[in-house]
Amino acid sequence: MLNNEELQINFESLLKLGYAVIDVRFKDYDFCTESQKLVVGRVDSGRDEFYQDMMKHYTGLEFKPGEIYEIWTEILLHKIKMSKALNRDMAIKVAALDYIETIFSHR
Repeated sequence: MLNNEELQINFESLLKLGYAVIDVRFKDYDFCTESQKLVVGRVDSGRDEFYQDMMKHYTGLEFKPGEIYEIWTEILLHKIKMSKALNRDMAIKVAALDYIETIFSHR
């Protein structure tokens, strides 16, 4: 199973380049042999608020700017864990909601 050290994402550098990690995919895809792939998307405007807005959209919650990247990484790891358990790719919104409900709220 992956942990935070194995899923290193330099959010700041990606945002400076105009990109954001919006998902992680599980299962075999033609373009890559690894079992997990980061899905990176172009973010043209509002880069500083992108993850805040995405988390608010997925969970209805607002997070502090200093904690958003750690929480998003944990959600991606949670999605990988759920996808492996179900042996299929899980929707990122479902993973985000499950993470908030089962892990984050019990801290």
